[in-house]
Formats: sequence, structure tokens, C-alpha cells
Amino acid sequence: MQVKPSERLNGFMTYAFAEVDKAKEEAKLNGFRVLDFGVGDPTEPLYENAIKGLQSGAERHKSSGYPSYIGMKEFRNAASEWMHRRFNVSPDPNSQITSTAGSKEAVFHLPFTFVNQGDNVLMPSIGYPPYKAGTVFAGGIPRFYQLKEENGFLPDLNEIESILREGRTKLIWINYPNNPTTAIAGDSFFSELIYLSEKYDAIIASDEAYTEMYTNKIPRSILEYTDDWNNIIAFQSLSKRSNATGIRVGFVVGGKELINYYRKFRTQIDSGIPNAIQEAAISALNDEEHVRKMRDAYDKKRKLITSALDEVGIKYWADSTFYIWARSPSSSISFAKSMLMLDNSAKIGINITPGGMLALGNAPNADNYFRLALVPSLEDTELASRLIKENLNM
Repeated sequence: MQVKPSERLNGFMTYAFAEVDKAKEEAKLNGFRVLDFGVGDPTEPLYENAIKGLQSGAERHKSSGYPSYIGMKEFRNAASEWMHRRFNVSPDPNSQITSTAGSKEAVFHLPFTFVNQGDNVLMPSIGYPPYKAGTVFAGGIPRFYQLKEENGFLPDLNEIESILREGRTKLIWINYPNNPTTAIAGDSFFSELIYLSEKYDAIIASDEAYTEMYTNKIPRSILEYTDDWNNIIAFQSLSKRSNATGIRVGFVVGGKELINYYRKFRTQIDSGIPNAIQEAAISALNDEEHVRKMRDAYDKKRKLITSALDEVGIKYWADSTFYIWARSPSSSISFAKSMLMLDNSAKIGINITPGGMLALGNAPNADNYFRLALVPSLEDTELASRLIKENLNM
């Protein structure tokens, strides 16, 4: 018997970054040190009081058994209180919040709760892969809206409405602050999208994982724009806010019916988030000073790279998140390969993410850009800034 994956899994087994990864390995074989600005994985340590919360939580819950499917009451209370402090909204911790293992699995699983075979799910043409993967595995049909520079990388609401008119659209994914473009959405966008979602009976799924990562303009949550969350569900994660990628914890907030059904689905796939991890999250949610320090640290690195891009004449966007989205001087894949061996004399290169590799669907403009993730150390970021200034002449 020859073992084969399902057709759906097979459709995701072609690794989009293979060509660049091969070039990166070749650079290393040729003796190059590669500074990795490609993968968005924070390298700073988890907030120290979260570690203490994790340690004390392990002792406190050593005989607690399986955790709650929906999260400890203390965690849901902390999440609700944080939402009130940060966005001036007051979700009911009993019926409008549920715990998740970060946001990736939460995003992937949402379509399984609401999407039927053949339903449309709208999502950005450039963006986070689980929007598409979750849709396909749930039997939905991904439909893509464009993120264009001339629109400030916001969706054209006329384009969205034209798809909604066709019928059978169950979900609309949005992500602001946006990965990879760093764009922040404004008041009119949120208000008009809510109007369209109500008019065509579609659920808005708002991925808000980067709301705490910004420079000057403070991002808002879509939940601030209406008191009726009947068709709105928002995703929050501590991965970026508290450098908590390693402990996998977050939460989802939304209308009571949406959260009720989402909770029912989640009982089929896991047994809840470990209590000790929720204790760590409570400690992190109750402190904003470490978040301010996180923003300050990324600001220093952001300024180093943007000053270098300014000097060599590359246009960029860096309004939020810990990414920089920049115009590629050539095809983003060929440019990424050349960056891996940027300084031949010093044998140092820089790994970046080609915009073309971030396309979820038909995105003809994606190859015009590249993304840098500001996750290396300050020392390596200073080095990268110098290498760009000395070796890139546009």
C-alpha cells in the first residue's frame, strides 16, 4: 500500500519559500553569515512576570486535572478587563470570550464552525496563510480582495461588495494592523465594513494580533465601532504583545452566539489551554510597562533599517507591527536571493521575505515588495543597516 496524503493536504505541501531557502543554504555553504529578517518570530524573552506566573501556576494547578474548554474564569476576567482598558469595550467574560492556543489555530479553526461546503470566505490576496488553509480544509471557497498601495493597503469596499452580492459569503477576514503591509485601518473603513456585513449577513473575522505594536497612531479594534457584535469576532494573541510565542495563548472576543458556537466546536478538537499558561497570561495582561518597552525596542530597530532604506532610495511602510514593507528594486524573489550575499567581502547577507511568497491568491502586485521582520538583536540590526547603506545603490 502506498500512503498518500489527502488531496486537501497535498495542495498545501508545496513550500512557497523553497527557492529562497535553497539560496539561503547555498549562501551559508559559501561561508556567508545570514542575518535573518525573514521569519516573524520574536527573539526577545517572554515577559519575566509571565514566567513567574507560569511557575506558580504549575504548582497551584498540579492537581487540577483537565483545564476548562473556554478558559479559567480568572483568565477570561483578565482578558475582559484588558479589553476595557485598551479599547473601552466590555465583553462579558461568561459569554463573549473564550481562550485559544495563540491565534494561529484559532484562525484556522473558525471556518469549521460556520462555513458549509461551497461557502465563500473573503480574505486579503496577500496575508496570513491560515485564512486560506482553514477555509479550504473546512470545504469553503477562498475569495480574495486586493491590497493596493494606492488605497493605503486597505480593501476596496466596492470590490468586497461586488463579491458579497453574489451570495454565499459566510466570512470576511480582515487584519489591521496588517501583516505584511503595516497599514492601520481608520474609522470610516471599520464603520462601512460593518454596514456591508450586516447588509449581506456575513461574519467579520478581525485578526488583531498586532494591535499593541505601533509607532505613533494607536490602532483600534473593530469592536469599538458598534455595540452589536452579533456578526463580529476578533482574535487577540499574547505572542507578539508579550513575546509569548513559546507558550501559545490568546483569546477570541465576539457576539454571544458566535462565541457559543465556536466554543462548541473547540470542545471537539482540544481539552483547553493549560491552567499554568493561563496564569502566565493573566500576569502579562495586567502589565503594560513591558509592552511599552517592547515597542521602544522595535522602534530603535525600525529607525535603523528605515534610515538605511531612506539613504539608498527604497520606499517603505512601517506604521505598525514589527515588520517593514518595502518596494523591491526588482522581482522580489531575485532581490531576496541577492540580499543573501549582500556583502561579498565580509561574507554577510540579509534574509528577507519576498512579497510574492506572501500571496494567498491572485495578487499581481505582491512581487513588487519585500518584508523585513525586526526580530534580530539590536546589534545585528545595526549591522544590517550598515550593510544596506554600503552595498545597495538604487
